[in-house]
Amino acid sequence: MTADDEPWEIPPLDDAPDIARGSAAQPGETLADTRNWPGYGLLMVAAAVAVAAAVIAGWGLGRAAIVATIIALVALLAGVTLVVIERLRRRRRARQEAGQEPAPAWQTIVPPQG
Repeated sequence: MTADDEPWEIPPLDDAPDIARGSAAQPGETLADTRNWPGYGLLMVAAAVAVAAAVIAGWGLGRAAIVATIIALVALLAGVTLVVIERLRRRRRARQEAGQEPAPAWQTIVPPQG
């Protein structure tokens, strides 16, 4: 089709491959995924409690600072654990969808009824 015959048309993008972006994660894509939010939330709580522990230690309240530090460490470890577990789960699911790894034995395939 040339411009002389008819006006230019944009082809439908329903099944067209996206050649503008690669397959790697785009900036901000992990934050947009809501499955990581509990882990990121715990990391934010850990940072806030760590700052509070530093302020409390500056006031001279040693025992309260130690308790706040322990809470911050627990929140930090829990947040990192949640984020890592979600990433491993996503990789495992991608491998299963690509056919590289069989589905787990507990996951039965139910044929459609019809």
